[in-house]
Amino acid sequence: MEGMKPVKIYSCAERVNADMITETLNDRGIPAYSESKGSGDYMNIYMGSSIFGNDIYVNEKDADRAKEIITALTMPHEGKADAADADLPVRASDKRIHVVRIISLIAAVLMVLGAVVPSLVNILFG
Repeated sequence: MEGMKPVKIYSCAERVNADMITETLNDRGIPAYSESKGSGDYMNIYMGSSIFGNDIYVNEKDADRAKEIITALTMPHEGKADAADADLPVRASDKRIHVVRIISLIAAVLMVLGAVVPSLVNILFG
């Protein structure tokens, strides 16, 4: 049994993307893991996200196949006739992330309005 020679093959800005890519690689039989850059682990714990990003590592012998899979995952699917041609599942997670961001933005605006409007009403009519 030989040991793993880890090779960095990709960098992600967000941990969620790194987790999705490593999960896909592991599902395809390529052992992979992600590691936060710098003090990214502390930032993830303290703030919930990190500005440092994550690096994805695989075994040296699986690097070429892993890069092909990552390229297929990260390239836009608009030009393809069918996403099944790439042997990759069509992920609705991108759409879900956008919906969650929009809902979060609306919630933040409503919270600000809830804090500001009563004060304005009190100033104007109080």
